[in-house]
Amino acid sequence: MNSENIEKTESEKKAAVEVATSEENALNANDVTSAKETEPGKKEVSEKRKKPKRKKKLWLQMCNITLVPIFLMGILFVCIGLYALRLSSVEETLSSLRGVAVLTAEHFSSFNGIYHMNSGELYCGDIKMQDEMPFMENEKRAFGVELSLFYGNNRVMTTMIDENGKRRLGTVLADNRIVTEVFRGNIVSTEKNIIGNERYLCVYVPIYNKEQVVGMVGSAISLKNFYRMNRIFYIEIALLTLITALITFLLITVFSKKIVKRLIVIREYMEELVKKQTADQEMNPLAFSGNDEIADLATHAVSAGNSIKNLMGTDPLTGLYNRRAGRQRLIKLWEDAHDNYGVFTIVIGDLDLFKNVNDKYGHDMGDTVLIKISEILKRNCKGEDFAVRWGGEEFLMGFCMAREDTYEVVKNISKEIKREAFFADKGVIFHMSMTFGMATFAGQEKIDDLITIADRNLYKGKNQGRDCIIS
Repeated sequence: MNSENIEKTESEKKAAVEVATSEENALNANDVTSAKETEPGKKEVSEKRKKPKRKKKLWLQMCNITLVPIFLMGILFVCIGLYALRLSSVEETLSSLRGVAVLTAEHFSSFNGIYHMNSGELYCGDIKMQDEMPFMENEKRAFGVELSLFYGNNRVMTTMIDENGKRRLGTVLADNRIVTEVFRGNIVSTEKNIIGNERYLCVYVPIYNKEQVVGMVGSAISLKNFYRMNRIFYIEIALLTLITALITFLLITVFSKKIVKRLIVIREYMEELVKKQTADQEMNPLAFSGNDEIADLATHAVSAGNSIKNLMGTDPLTGLYNRRAGRQRLIKLWEDAHDNYGVFTIVIGDLDLFKNVNDKYGHDMGDTVLIKISEILKRNCKGEDFAVRWGGEEFLMGFCMAREDTYEVVKNISKEIKREAFFADKGVIFHMSMTFGMATFAGQEKIDDLITIADRNLYKGKNQGRDCIIS
């Protein structure tokens, strides 16, 4: 190929020389003039052809520097925003479903008598449960959810209508894992349940009869309706993010480096937020360096982070840390003590005979007790100390002090709890007590080891008669 190109070039040069010589001999004055007029024309044509190429190259550079990154970042923000919104919406919807299901389950658990089937219909004593369908229909209209009553795992009552206009009766809950968990007394939430040919968000709550689980109440909403209800929010998130991306595109042409850095900071914050599903990370102050839309976006991101922290890190009833956030505080407490040769003590406390409160005075009174106890725990947590609602009536506390000092604090907590008076209906006054188990970090133990020791001490105290502190 190289030899052929060389030969071709040399022949072209010879031909060009011959043509130029012949033209030079044959041209007259007029020909010379016309030639001079033609050459500038050719030059103008070539210049016109070159200018669009320069503009295209500049446009490509602008696209590479600004449009493409901003476009991709806009998509990223849309995805992160929609994903975070979906997580929040699903959690909020499941929480609403849980409330409706608990309310309905308490209604069906309140009947006296023994649940049994008779001629294909469910009875509690002499009461026919089918007569409670208006109650379920009213719940459906009030909260916009489907309700089903299961006896065992058989659907015996439901507000759900199939494609033929009939109630979905006689079907069974096929997921044995859900049935097993409910019959253990647990509330189960799922977004993977398929009823008919449609997928549903569902919550299942046990029904008690003579303190035994005999069935469950299921509350559900189809994903189709879920997405229809949240569609406007998805559109708003998408539009807000796209508008922000367009505004940023205009600003980046002048302040490219600063704006890109600020957007990257926000993006990293959002990614960390979605990845960890907590709001422990801090927003870089660089994001707030300008009084513009990016600062607003950073503010909204921090607000979203704080909302997630409140939603996922705090127990909604007591205001204490929930188990997940409490474990994170324990890990931080352990890391600080381990790195600085410090000491700390964890305490697990369990209210004595709390079930009797719910059984005698109702769950509202039980909630009142939990709130009051939580206030006592919070008052006695100073500085970096913290309290966690570890489980139903079980609490965990972390104290940045040695065993002896912690014991004195816990002893004061125990006294305060026993002094607190609770007023039930009909002038009944009762008091509570709590059993505590302690474990102190001595430099080598892991978090789970300390929890196990404290838990073991707690149950040791329970077996010894309750209302004591075992360290």
